[in-house]
Amino acid sequence: MQKLFFIEGYGCSLNHADTEQLTAFLESRNFKISKKPENANFVVINTCAVKEQTENRMLKRIRELWGIAQKNNSKLIVFGCLPKINPEKVSQISSQIIQIGPSLKELSQFLELGSTEFSPSLEQKKSNGFVSIIPIARGCLGNCSFCATRFARGALKSYPIKEICEKIDLEKKPVEFWLTAQDTACYGIDIGTSLPALLKEIFKSRKKFRVRIGMMNPHYAAKIMPRLLPLFSDKRLYRFFHIPVQSGSDKILEKMNRHYKRSQYLKLVRKIRSKLPDATISTDVIVGFPGETEKDFEQTLSLVKAVKPDIINISRFGARPKTKAAAMKGQLHGRVKKKRSRILTELQKKISIENKEKLVGSVQELFVSEKGPKGNFVGRSVSYKPVVIENDFLGEFVKVKITRAFPNFLVADLA
Repeated sequence: MQKLFFIEGYGCSLNHADTEQLTAFLESRNFKISKKPENANFVVINTCAVKEQTENRMLKRIRELWGIAQKNNSKLIVFGCLPKINPEKVSQISSQIIQIGPSLKELSQFLELGSTEFSPSLEQKKSNGFVSIIPIARGCLGNCSFCATRFARGALKSYPIKEICEKIDLEKKPVEFWLTAQDTACYGIDIGTSLPALLKEIFKSRKKFRVRIGMMNPHYAAKIMPRLLPLFSDKRLYRFFHIPVQSGSDKILEKMNRHYKRSQYLKLVRKIRSKLPDATISTDVIVGFPGETEKDFEQTLSLVKAVKPDIINISRFGARPKTKAAAMKGQLHGRVKKKRSRILTELQKKISIENKEKLVGSVQELFVSEKGPKGNFVGRSVSYKPVVIENDFLGEFVKVKITRAFPNFLVADLA
């Protein structure tokens, strides 16, 4: 009897890569993937637990899937970061739920699929027909006081350049590659190489494609930036930098154990913008960290006004299990965190639309990688700005003229 699997995943691009990889691996071994959990023998949920709010959403979904599994006498596997970060919360739902950390090898062994023939770093996967997510490393070298993900992902383990380039060489058509890791800037430190060295090797190819670099922590990004910036002369590399600042206050940064100061972050962004004025800067900010005063928050606002990032991922601080920040004095009330989050959100909307309005009237080359929600299509400019067009150029490069700007996207006609 053929086993039916239902798989759904959440979280970061690395988590999405794991979800897609597992699906591709099972399909390549002739297992059937079910579209509904009600029809499956095995129900797998790949979880994220980076934030308290995210964890609560995961637990709600696990309860729903456990109810379905009980009715159908199927097995529920909770995979990913949650089993390593807060397994007790899952066990409270049921001790019969199977919990496996973010190791595809362990999951493969549990399912008796044979770990010897399963190589996570070599499986090909795509989030859609034109975007391929490629993990270049797992784990990190950080020790942030608020982060529980490091308990799940462990120390840095980089994949060899040759393996990564082999994946890119497999593609026969234009495609967008996402190079992903907990911290892409520290890629290769454990194996005697670096992110710039990896990109140089990738760009030896004559093929036309686009590459997006994933999140880089400022401490390591600053070290590689002199070697990284010259590589953006190759238009195949999106001018996109996801560099989380987390706070604009040196006092809070020290409590977070972030290993850089406000002035160093500003210097890093200035260096990027001096070389690539059209670059998209994305950052992350935690509001309401323990001990954050109004003055500390004002310093964050002033940093955001100075940097003018196109994207800010705003999180209200939530204590994560086993982290130093969870036991710190000065935990703030939810009302304070909500108010600060709202102020920062309004500032971000204002900056985002101002940045995008500067592009109206410009001609951009897009790689069109996805269908839009209203029968239209979405492409990305060389600075990774999302641009909506009406014409079907899915999987192709096309030149367009920007006609309108909105906070989260641009609209264009064919040039």
